[in-house]
Amino acid sequence: MEEWEDALAALGSGRSAVWLESGRTPSKKFKPEESRHLQVSVHDGSASGVTVTVPLFALSSAWVGEQRDLLTRVREVYPREVVETSPDTYEWRRAARP
Repeated sequence: MEEWEDALAALGSGRSAVWLESGRTPSKKFKPEESRHLQVSVHDGSASGVTVTVPLFALSSAWVGEQRDLLTRVREVYPREVVETSPDTYEWRRAARP
């Protein structure tokens, strides 16, 4: 989630951003264009090697803020800790609220 937050910060300042560059999953590149358009490329380097690029229509000026709000909501409910409760058995636990 931290990487998505960094990507949103870059996009919010008008810079390109890449998300999920783990090497195990498809990566996404977001490139702002003129007139608030956004070009999104998805690259599946780990499996097929295919890249698909899609130009999106003009985004709302509030899009980045809306994405940040959604990220905040996800963080509120997303489990913070994985605990091995018995061999090969795991349980997700949420952090206690401050």
